[in-house]
Amino acid sequence: MIDEFAKNHGLPGYRTAQFNRAFYQEFITSFDALSTWPKALREELIKELLFSTLELVKEQRSHDGGTMKFLFQRRSDGKQFETVLMRHDDGRNTVCVSSMIGCPVGCVFCATGYMGFLGNLTGEEIVDQVLYIARMLKKEQQAVSNVVFMGMGEPLFNLDAVEKALEVLTNPKKMGMSERRMTISTSGHRENLKKLLAHGYKGRLALSLHAPDQALREKLMPIAKNNPLKELLGVFQEYAQTTNKRVSYEYILIDGVNDTRECAEKLAKLMDIRLSHINLIPYNPIVGILYKRSSLAAIQVFADVLESHRIQHTIRVTMGDDIAAACGQLATK
Repeated sequence: MIDEFAKNHGLPGYRTAQFNRAFYQEFITSFDALSTWPKALREELIKELLFSTLELVKEQRSHDGGTMKFLFQRRSDGKQFETVLMRHDDGRNTVCVSSMIGCPVGCVFCATGYMGFLGNLTGEEIVDQVLYIARMLKKEQQAVSNVVFMGMGEPLFNLDAVEKALEVLTNPKKMGMSERRMTISTSGHRENLKKLLAHGYKGRLALSLHAPDQALREKLMPIAKNNPLKELLGVFQEYAQTTNKRVSYEYILIDGVNDTRECAEKLAKLMDIRLSHINLIPYNPIVGILYKRSSLAAIQVFADVLESHRIQHTIRVTMGDDIAAACGQLATK
């Protein structure tokens, strides 16, 4: 946003550098705080540019304090969406950003999918989610350590905006975060995934897998019908081999649907590949949807089968389900 303003006002390059440092690194809370600029120039900036494209509507904090959920509305049309901050015991602060309002993919177990697709977010709106939380954390002498594209929407269906956001987040002259701290989670659009990788993406990848075979995956995730599992996994494996980076495969465990020993055996066979890690996620219940979370016993049996085949895996600790901020629960409620 600042480049066009600088061009229109004929500003020298050092003015843009001053802005970027204050806005993206010092996390000023208003343009008035841009003290390196003359007052008159700041006033022009305030007249012409929004400090943020987003307005906070409400925030919630989980009972254990480890998760915060933010309900934002964008100033352009008032449509609302959610962002999540996860505070980890090891000191990391992960921002789970949305790339859309709602989602067109329609996974049958996901609250966001039942919202339908209400619009794409711009790159600036994605970045503003991170900036809002970065300013909040600065007051606590903390910082954002990771950004995951795991909120509302399918990032690969809004690829242009996601890539613009990544450029700001990782640009040393702007937020300067490491690419290793970026993770894109996708339900699996093969062609757009190829585009992302062809454009030089060097962050981390996660695939929302949720089934050990094509037939069950099609029942749970409509996108699977046009993105065969075998071909999709081939792209992820090529990425892992080329970059030597591990791919996370997310697997939500739903009672009586995909949590059987047979499913675990199939998954172990499917995932017997290099640089793969299975993230087992207990299903997070959603009001109005009949699916249930797998029992602790079933989850353990499932994990034991993977262990017996020496498949790398973890059981995710559920965070924020008491405020509907956990995986699959975002629906602006």
